Amino acid sequence: MSANLLTHPTQHSSSSPAPSAEPSRYLCQQQLLPVMQYLQLDCPQLQQLLVGTLLCMSALPAPQRAAEAIGPFGIPPRLHTLIWDDYLAYQPDLASKVRGLASQHCFLTDPHAELGYNLGYAAAIAWLIYQRQHMLPGEQSDLASLARIWEASYPHRGGHAEDFQRAWLA
Repeated sequence: MSANLLTHPTQHSSSSPAPSAEPSRYLCQQQLLPVMQYLQLDCPQLQQLLVGTLLCMSALPAPQRAAEAIGPFGIPPRLHTLIWDDYLAYQPDLASKVRGLASQHCFLTDPHAELGYNLGYAAAIAWLIYQRQHMLPGEQSDLASLARIWEASYPHRGGHAEDFQRAWLA
């Protein structure tokens, strides 16, 4: 990927952030980028949308997160189930790929727990929330466009595009 996933969506950088300087962004770089590559999501704007979603949902106060939200992406169990039952059930190859990100035994006993302790799996489900609604960024999407996509299509209670932008700039 040519653009650094963690720069502002309108900037590009060839160096990655130092872990001591920005631990949350470094974690995103080291955890999310390999998952996105595994899923063959090589669109920098989509990567930026997912990183922004993680940063925003992690920063939103509990009353603004979706009811019963799990993990840093704040995904509710009901939506997690819908993704599997109403979307992945009809796409077996994609379902197999996403299932490959989940743990071998825990997924079978408590699939929703994966959203809390498996960042890669949770990132894939977050992407599918957007994919299922056909709410994906275009090649020229800037931070404001990504924020509007998040506000319109990601589960939250009263979050605003400004929350997404603020999380990026924090």
